[in-house]
Amino acid sequence: MGTSTVERVFFDESTNEAIRDALPEAGITFFEYVTHLGDGALLIVFATLLYWFGADSRREQRALVIAIGLGALAISAGMKGIFLRPRPELAAGYGGYSFPSAHAMGAAAFYGALAVVADTGTRLQRYVVAGTVIGLVAFSRVVIGVHFVGDVVVGVAIGLAFVALVAHDRTSEPDFIFAIAAVIAILSFILGSREFTAMTIGATIGATIAWQYVKALSPQPRGAAILLLGYLCLPIVIGLRAVPVFWPDHVLVSVLEVIGYAVVTAAALVVPVVAERMNDWQPVEWLQARLPFSGRTIDPDQVPGSAGD
Repeated sequence: MGTSTVERVFFDESTNEAIRDALPEAGITFFEYVTHLGDGALLIVFATLLYWFGADSRREQRALVIAIGLGALAISAGMKGIFLRPRPELAAGYGGYSFPSAHAMGAAAFYGALAVVADTGTRLQRYVVAGTVIGLVAFSRVVIGVHFVGDVVVGVAIGLAFVALVAHDRTSEPDFIFAIAAVIAILSFILGSREFTAMTIGATIGATIAWQYVKALSPQPRGAAILLLGYLCLPIVIGLRAVPVFWPDHVLVSVLEVIGYAVVTAAALVVPVVAERMNDWQPVEWLQARLPFSGRTIDPDQVPGSAGD
């Protein structure tokens, strides 16, 4: 297949238009919602909640999912900033670059890693569910016109390849993958990418350092302690996101972002350890008595309207 043929099939806007024309309006609306399953912010929140509230015996596997997600973020951000390929004209006003699709790569890495480390259902069932979600997210990016077909194909391929390379089973060490993600982020910056490199460098370095501290610990925090601590950390996240808004193009912005994301990511990994020390705080006990948490996990018998009522 020649270069021109590849361009016509995988990087031609007419392909996007043909796909949109073949779908009913309801189908397009459906994919406009589905695409959010690949949003970086949603995946980060989901992975963090799994890490915080999951059983302590599975904490390393959940940290592995976070590590793989950070690695995929570093790869996609680096490639976007190096190739600098514009989005389809249909995506006028949609920021960022087109190649590869960060949504497709992130979904492939996150849901793929989750399918590897989870113990719900059979392996085949997990792979089928993960593959379905990944396929829907990837296709949605083409349907809504923000990516070419080639962008999502490459994104999914690299995301799955990364999972297969670093986490082919449940025994992979998060330490190693956090370090790999940090190296990728730094190399991306050296190679000229400035697309979210401050975020990826800071987050990966912070995670690498924090995991060395928490990996040998077995904290037993109460669910309310984690919720309260997470709530208290919100101003830090909001302040970090506000830095480039109030000081655009300032010489110190990138440095502040690297430090800020390192602190925030490290804090997310350390939350269960710190929260354990808050178990006996009066606000924690007050909140614990009003939430359906017997420990860190939901107790169905305490949920209003459940079968146990």
